[in-house]
Amino acid sequence: MTGWRSGNAGVCKTSTRGFDSRSGLSMKKTALTLIFLFLLAFAPSARAQEFDFDKAYQDYIYTQTVYDQTYSEYDKAKNNYLKNPTLTLKEDARKKTQAMLVVRDELFRVYLSTIRMKLLEIKAPVDQGLDDEITWYLNHKNVYKLDDPLDDLFGKSKESESRLGSHTSPIAYESLFNISFGEIGNIRVSHEGVYKSLKNSIDLGVSAGILKLDPFNRWFTDIENVLKELDVINTKSKTRIAKMYDSSTLAPKSAFNGAINELSPAAAKLTELNSFLTELLNSIRAQL
Repeated sequence: MTGWRSGNAGVCKTSTRGFDSRSGLSMKKTALTLIFLFLLAFAPSARAQEFDFDKAYQDYIYTQTVYDQTYSEYDKAKNNYLKNPTLTLKEDARKKTQAMLVVRDELFRVYLSTIRMKLLEIKAPVDQGLDDEITWYLNHKNVYKLDDPLDDLFGKSKESESRLGSHTSPIAYESLFNISFGEIGNIRVSHEGVYKSLKNSIDLGVSAGILKLDPFNRWFTDIENVLKELDVINTKSKTRIAKMYDSSTLAPKSAFNGAINELSPAAAKLTELNSFLTELLNSIRAQL
């Protein structure tokens, strides 16, 4: 029972749970989708039988509830034993510890799987490292045997805690950034498609003598300047997130927060771009 008597109370929820608000991996739905509220409105799946992000998120909610319950039972059993260290209470605490650790690994797996489904939904690339982490937790939850002594359970728990810091946190933070980056990119692509269509229509109208080039020629420059500014924002944010891997070894949470701060001006730029495109369309209509 040294794991509990050393002062660390065994398996610490706040240090190993990994997904509370202090970790930066909060599993609120907005954190899994986008930093910017205006960017996303989920549409129900047309094929309900398929496993999609919405179902993955509901799976996470369920697993989080199960974990909270098993952790509460573990914590109660642990405290009961520490107050009255009988063999019976020790055995109950051991069983509750084993059950909680299995669900904790499952929670990590489900959380990462939910991130993966969101990346697929927005057609963003899925890093092989994310799949590797999902597989690791899927396999590791099976190492907690029903008859394991407490000291063995504590030792195996440390493997999961170590993995969280060395592998899971970096890939999770990078993937969360890629979700925000991907949503921004998708909206930009959509706007650029509209711009290209409007520009072609204007060029054809000018050639046919239906439209005047002025002031469209100047407005094209303004719009393309906004696109260049978005390029700069993208580059800065990607450079920032990469710092968790380069020689500066910035902590994953710090790299993520910095990257999101660099990316956040893109919201205003996309709004500006949308406004400019609306003006283009209105001006075309006014000349017809």
